[in-house]
Amino acid sequence: MKFFWDTSAAINATVSPAVLARLNTDEHVARLHLFCEFFSTMTGRGIQYKDKQGNPIVIVLDPNDTAKWLREFAARVTIIELDKSETLDALEKAQSRSVQGARVYDYAHALAADKAGADIVLTRNTTHFEGLSRARVEWP
Repeated sequence: MKFFWDTSAAINATVSPAVLARLNTDEHVARLHLFCEFFSTMTGRGIQYKDKQGNPIVIVLDPNDTAKWLREFAARVTIIELDKSETLDALEKAQSRSVQGARVYDYAHALAADKAGADIVLTRNTTHFEGLSRARVEWP
């Protein structure tokens, strides 16, 4: 089984040992875009989470811890990217795929997942990927 990781799935892996453990088996792919988006989120606004008592907290990582986490994640995934021609060809088809605005980023992820032959796209944003990939879209 081959899994494509969206940034939201990687963020889930920082707080969920079960999600992180998914990297222990099967094949995993991601785009370089994930690293910058993850770094931006985790060192910026952070993520909402609940502690063991159910109290809401915000988790923000410092830049060094974030870079370290990403290096460990990167060692467990294969990077797949679209080249210039693939990207431009995809953008010419964007309108017919109902892609406009910020949905273009998920479209590029979906195309990379297909290029990698991913069976499943892992994302918390399942509706963002509807109709964009041949892969099944699944909550991490």
